[in-house]
Amino acid sequence: MIRCAWCGARNYAIDSWCSACKQHLDWEPPAGRRRRWPAALALLAAVGGVALALALPAASWLTASSQTPPTLPTTALAPVTPATSPAPSSAPTAEPNSTSDAPPVDSTPTTEPTPAPTPAPDQVVPEQAATPDAGDPAAVVRAFYQAVAAHQFDLAAALWTPGLQAQDPPPQFIDQRFAETQQLDLAAEHVVGEGGGVAIVYVDVVEISGGETRHWIGTWQLVDTPSGWLLNRPNL
Repeated sequence: MIRCAWCGARNYAIDSWCSACKQHLDWEPPAGRRRRWPAALALLAAVGGVALALALPAASWLTASSQTPPTLPTTALAPVTPATSPAPSSAPTAEPNSTSDAPPVDSTPTTEPTPAPTPAPDQVVPEQAATPDAGDPAAVVRAFYQAVAAHQFDLAAALWTPGLQAQDPPPQFIDQRFAETQQLDLAAEHVVGEGGGVAIVYVDVVEISGGETRHWIGTWQLVDTPSGWLLNRPNL
């Protein structure tokens, strides 16, 4: 991991641009700018604290003023009316016939229709990465990005040299790095130099991760091994 000289955020070693402030990791801010950052941050924190301290009493006053005062009962103001007993009725009250006027009850139970089962959605099968041509450095780079896009991280790690795997362990620099990658497109790749068992391949990569689009341009160094070309060092 490397730390950004602009904002201090931690980034992967293979990254060239800071994921937090979007500055190039190989560039450093001017000395005067680095010294102004702590003072600016302290000033912003002080202003935020004062604003919060002023906002809390105002919010409490607005909350208290918006509440409606309780209404007092007015039962004591109403005149007291003496209760009068109703005169007894001499006419007998007829009992209603509970059986003759009642509607007939259907004793047959109602059956609810059984809903049809909802078909299960089709399972989305990720696209399988193509088998690379071990004799073509550009094809090996293309196969690496296809494996990463399909989240076939073991296949992608197999295209790294043992030295690169020791320097940048794949569980961290492939599995975790691309775990949230939604789409990875290799817009261009071609060999720009080859000789002495070493090849340089230019790449143009567009990545969509977490709803954010990132554009990577640079090169990969590959070395020719007994098992074919393998990716040895990124320069993106």
